[in-house]
Amino acid sequence: MHLDELTERHPKHRENSPSAEATRHHATLWDLPRTLRWIIPPVGVMIIGFLGILLYLGGLGSPADHMEDLPVAIVNQDDGATTTASDGSQQKVNLGDDLTESLMTKVNDSGEFNLQEMSSEQADSQLSSGEIYGAIKIPHEFSAQTVALVPAAIGGEGDGTQPTIELITSPQAGSMSTRLVTDGLKPGLDQASESIGEDLSASADQQVQARQDAGQRVPEVTTVAQDVLNDPVHITTHAWQDLQDGTALGMSPFYWSVVLLVVGLSGSVAVHTLVDGILGIMPVDLGPSFHQYRTVELSRLTTFLVKWAIMLLAGAATSGLMMLAASVVNMPMPNGGELFLISWLSIAASSAVTLALLTAAGSLGLILSMIYLVFLGLPSAGAVVPVEALPGFFAWITTIEPLHYTWLGVRDVLFFSAERSAGLGTGAAGLATIMAGAVVLAAVTGPLWDRLTGRRGRPTLKG
Repeated sequence: MHLDELTERHPKHRENSPSAEATRHHATLWDLPRTLRWIIPPVGVMIIGFLGILLYLGGLGSPADHMEDLPVAIVNQDDGATTTASDGSQQKVNLGDDLTESLMTKVNDSGEFNLQEMSSEQADSQLSSGEIYGAIKIPHEFSAQTVALVPAAIGGEGDGTQPTIELITSPQAGSMSTRLVTDGLKPGLDQASESIGEDLSASADQQVQARQDAGQRVPEVTTVAQDVLNDPVHITTHAWQDLQDGTALGMSPFYWSVVLLVVGLSGSVAVHTLVDGILGIMPVDLGPSFHQYRTVELSRLTTFLVKWAIMLLAGAATSGLMMLAASVVNMPMPNGGELFLISWLSIAASSAVTLALLTAAGSLGLILSMIYLVFLGLPSAGAVVPVEALPGFFAWITTIEPLHYTWLGVRDVLFFSAERSAGLGTGAAGLATIMAGAVVLAAVTGPLWDRLTGRRGRPTLKG
């Protein structure tokens, strides 16, 4: 066998040969390729920054301007009352019914809220499952206390207790939901109080005049009493349930979901890089160590499945370790089994998406994953701003975003009923659908690229 053939078959011998030493030289900056392709990396960075601000602030910047059909309950428990008309006759009134009808018309016509009349039991049930963001509660004695203000103000019977309406919020439903419900509904309730006050003041004036005409002595209505008549209804705002310590002021489901997203995305990128290094697709560069392994030309689909299997195993362990860390910092974790499963499913879905995009688009898949999972996911999650207060594009995006479904499931597990019919079921179904779509994408594009350009690992030199 000739020496040339041995050198050709054994790269080590070829590299150490005198001819190889003679041609080897140390590269400098002047040896870099002269090509416009160098402009691609900085342009990519600029585009990422531009899209980040455009999408994130574009989705969350003005929630009140985009609010549409935010579901809120109104609970009318008013028993009504009997009052004396100007002619002295007795008549039955139910101010709760009148107020409910007025609010239902005005609030729903605005398009910002979807005010739904419910029983107290229905409202509690929907608050406990996160289906509504708050409730207006009119108590049993509302009419009785309201009409009693008139005789109390003109020296008759009654202690002058103001009627109360409760405005109940649900901080568990989202960080901004309390403010949106309060700012959106309280002005209407204040206006309703003033409208009732106009009727009370007119009724008081009529009764005073009637007594004076009858020759009766009527005490002068004090300023305080007149102020009460003008604005009789006391509006109290309180949370449906107080948030527990360790819930990050209600943001723990969102923070948990973001960590799951980061694990799925960054973990997939790490697994993708290391597995490609082991397969010899690219060098393994770890600190001072630099190795190029023998190339193994697996199909793209097989490579995807190997990487995803690693992420599935790592995702299960990661979910358990996350729960261990949460117990260390005293985060409440009701329904621990469901929390583990929805966390594992979330990592499985986001990793499937990332690896599928890497399979379909190569290195460009990294940027596509960042845009899809992070830049579109954060503003459309529904955790900071309710979906009903997002611009139309972002409200639609929620239907295909893993972070939104993760947050729905985690929020239901941590704060609500953890029922399949509530957020947990919707979140799990959404994540499973997205995961299946990612697998299909890899299964279609992987074999297609193999057929068109050959398997990965075959060298194709370009200048």
